Amino acid sequence: MKGTTAMQRLTLELPPEFIALCASDGVKPELVLRGFVADLCQLYTKDYNSNGSDECDRARDYYERVGYPYWNRGT
Repeated sequence: MKGTTAMQRLTLELPPEFIALCASDGVKPELVLRGFVADLCQLYTKDYNSNGSDECDRARDYYERVGYPYWNRGT
């Protein structure tokens, strides 16, 4: 949604498997989720920074492969 300026707060319960995975790699879950969002949306802001063009491509590929862009489109 380019052009949107207001941030939205989301409260999300995360499964223990995700928390454990992050802990085993020594990263905070917030960092992983913010990184994915930044890569998906190609963000370079104070709070969200993309990890690079390859990561952006892969995040977008994942998003499209799951089918999110098509869930609410008519056939």
